[in-house]
Amino acid sequence: MKKVLVLLIVLLMISTAFAEITINGDARVRPRLDQKFDEDGKTSQDLYYMYWARLWVTAKLTEGYYFQTKLATDGPANFIGLMGGGLYGQVDGWTTNAAAHSPNRGVVRFAEAHFGRKTDKYGYSMGVLPMSGLGNPEYDLHFYPTSKSDLPYTILNAASAAGFRGFYKIGESKLNVTLTVDQNTGNREVKDTPRDPYSIFASYDMKLGETKVSPTLIYTTQDKDLPSPLTVGANVGLPKLAGFALSAGGYYTTQPVEDATKYSGPMVHLKAVKPIGPGTFVSWVDWKTIDVDGADDPIATTLLWVMYKYTVYKSEVGTFYLAPTFRRIMQNYGDMEYARNKIELTMHIAFK
Repeated sequence: MKKVLVLLIVLLMISTAFAEITINGDARVRPRLDQKFDEDGKTSQDLYYMYWARLWVTAKLTEGYYFQTKLATDGPANFIGLMGGGLYGQVDGWTTNAAAHSPNRGVVRFAEAHFGRKTDKYGYSMGVLPMSGLGNPEYDLHFYPTSKSDLPYTILNAASAAGFRGFYKIGESKLNVTLTVDQNTGNREVKDTPRDPYSIFASYDMKLGETKVSPTLIYTTQDKDLPSPLTVGANVGLPKLAGFALSAGGYYTTQPVEDATKYSGPMVHLKAVKPIGPGTFVSWVDWKTIDVDGADDPIATTLLWVMYKYTVYKSEVGTFYLAPTFRRIMQNYGDMEYARNKIELTMHIAFK
């Protein structure tokens, strides 16, 4: 942590001579009641408290050149951990670290670190890039098609990936392409080493009248005997209905490699947002059905997310909001049933 503070001080000292450097960040505490159910109706229930703190440092050079990094913990979704549970607790992929129980503090790392250039016409960046799994449910379908987690890409990948990104505006439309380096496994000096896996993300943002449409594609390529899924689809911004801002997405994934277990299936995403009273109501639902080669039954998964975001305080330099949220994930596979509720209150402060 001392090294990080020294780095921030140095950046601030040199900013007056070389670049415009800004620092912003946020902190969050989230009490959660976690309920799990299986096909026998058995229930496990746990109340715990999650927390995070994150800092963004951005250096803006002239003519659109920039560098940005996010300093955060490596925990799932950048959460530091559970109060009373050390650095990591036993939830959503965390593993217990007994040696960390006493300090109960997070370790700061470069959760993002990328540089490049952005103009009105085009842009590019490279490094550890932000990858919004919350804004792109297609990521969950492509990388974790049968996961029992509600947001597996955001939780397990911490909404970031290493690679290269670019965009180019064509009239009023924009073509976006990202190449991620998923693993560095290949080595020509080592016999039978598999090829490095890469994933290609592409989308094309355009308007058809008052409707925004974004066709999308994700393709992963790696060694011939390993999974190489292809996912295609589209995100659509729909006209408002009864004051609700509506959006939808439809996707289809397929994994054709025989030796890596073939599978395929669709996913539908529907989202609604509306200002209600002093806050904003946000809700979405995802349905996906995966047919696994050789299995008698498909794996059907449903996610329901309902949230009310209430801004307690807002100024030019920051905000504080509360967000009571209900999340439910359900999965059926033949006679096997699984369900999980996350009933939580997010207390979030951000500064800029």
